Amino acid sequence: MQSNRLPVEISSGRGRRQLLRSVMLLLFVTLGPVPFVCGEDGTYDATVTTDSGSYTVPVEVEGDEVAIVHWPNGGDMHVHGADVDSEGEASGYNSRGDRIEVAIDNYESSEEDANEE
Repeated sequence: MQSNRLPVEISSGRGRRQLLRSVMLLLFVTLGPVPFVCGEDGTYDATVTTDSGSYTVPVEVEGDEVAIVHWPNGGDMHVHGADVDSEGEASGYNSRGDRIEVAIDNYESSEEDANEE
């Protein structure tokens, strides 16, 4: 007579934790890290604050991260580590290592869209 038991006894707390860890590891390896906020890529107006002041300028968002600030004089500033949160705010560093703060106007993440439905 065959047993229909799983190799891991999941009726115990220890077995469930082990199964959960295995499933989580499998999902992480398969999908990779999944960002919690999924706003749309594109150009947004934002208030950018640097050591020299605050400016309202267009910024490029790519993969939930502020990637480029477009200055009025035609120059672009590349930004690193500026992950956008659900409020449309981010902070990161430019190529010189200077810290910048970004507040995106009218930024709606898909997390907020899902909550409205």
